[in-house]
Amino acid sequence: MRRFFISVLVLNLLIEGLAAVSLIFSSPVGVFAENRPAGSEWSMIYGFAAFAIATAIFWLWPYRDDAAAVGSVMGMLATFHTALFIVLAVAGTQMAGMIMHAVMAVFCWLILFQRDRWCQ
Repeated sequence: MRRFFISVLVLNLLIEGLAAVSLIFSSPVGVFAENRPAGSEWSMIYGFAAFAIATAIFWLWPYRDDAAAVGSVMGMLATFHTALFIVLAVAGTQMAGMIMHAVMAVFCWLILFQRDRWCQ
């Protein structure tokens, strides 16, 4: 379970880190866009939120054996991925993102509820 936990944190870093870079820098309405229509900044704002979520592994790493610390961070990640799954399901326009956040939510909830078995 410990390897699964580390793998999920690394996967979260990669997925959300790439989303952050894409939305902040590569998006047609990103930081370097010449014309940004009103109301289009949401994608850049989400990019910075994705960056914050991606860094969870770095904040948790020194405390990865502490059940309380793991619970706090995995609870935030589980809530984040669950909320994004819900909003993407309601929107119905980004199936790949919806599935990815659903899978990540399940992984995070599983780790959250199983942490007492492998945390010291």
